[in-house]
Amino acid sequence: MKAFRMAVVAVVAATSSIFVVPGIAHAADTQLGIDVGNIAWEQLKSENADVQYRLRERTSQNCNFYTGFWADPNNDRYDSSGTGTCGPVSPGYMYRNGSKTWDDVRWRARAWCADFAKFAFYWGGAKYTGLNAAASSFRTYGINNGTWHARGSGYVPRKGDAAVYDWERDGVIDHVAIVTSYYDTSTDGNHYVVGGNQSDIVSHVLHSNWESAVVGYTSPAPK
Repeated sequence: MKAFRMAVVAVVAATSSIFVVPGIAHAADTQLGIDVGNIAWEQLKSENADVQYRLRERTSQNCNFYTGFWADPNNDRYDSSGTGTCGPVSPGYMYRNGSKTWDDVRWRARAWCADFAKFAFYWGGAKYTGLNAAASSFRTYGINNGTWHARGSGYVPRKGDAAVYDWERDGVIDHVAIVTSYYDTSTDGNHYVVGGNQSDIVSHVLHSNWESAVVGYTSPAPK
């Protein structure tokens, strides 16, 4: 995930609107996918100073807010991670004793692209059971829930999908990010993603649907 390599990459400041070419059949975005995609986009574009602060690692490698969210024992959604704390404390929403609360989150360190994507699934209202800190868990989740679309299947990614990548093309999944918009054409389906741990930050990136690093896409499943 640290080596953020791909065949076609452009860090951009584009809008989150969906691009659709007339005359090309494409499954419509679901409301669940829109909600998940919006969570990822709103993290990136929020004007809240606390949210802006969490978009970059601090103090040490992989030290980030999103892992801290999942690994905070005060959070009702605590995932029992053994990850150690790493420095900053910053506020964010979590559930404590069943109530949504804006409270301090102790940051923790681990590769965090999956923690960011899982955060978008969770707050977007999707099922998140079966997802963990591994990017590969999003492929497993998709297979188990019937929402997995492998590269080469002709599927055009939709807003809210989790795009899964294998940078070394060695069969090991390295990265996952959330699709926020796409180009719908007969031959590609180029897509923008917002992802965590992309060169140590949350960033907005353009990928090619046909690039060999793309493993496939998992659409969020309803609870």
